[in-house]
Amino acid sequence: MLRISIKTHNSLLLKDLFQYIKTDSKFQNLASFTLLPAKSKSFVVKKSPHVFGRSKEKYYLKTYLAIITLKGGRKKDVLSIFSLLKSSKYKEGLGLKFSFS
Repeated sequence: MLRISIKTHNSLLLKDLFQYIKTDSKFQNLASFTLLPAKSKSFVVKKSPHVFGRSKEKYYLKTYLAIITLKGGRKKDVLSIFSLLKSSKYKEGLGLKFSFS
């Protein structure tokens, strides 16, 4: 079983990747998708070093997590997933982690 963990800051990129894999006829019965809860961090930065806490900027960084589990253990299927993700237009902006079990 191959498990691919995906981490990104762009939720639309993650949804597009899921749609791309779901529409591919090779992987419809082979892959299952799990969306994990999003994590968010907040940052506060002062606008100017001379103003004492009156003007602050707040920034939020949201991280989206997902797991794709592939049920087939054939070498051909694993290599086709690697080539699909390598040649995909969605690979930029995605953090991918592969684990075998």
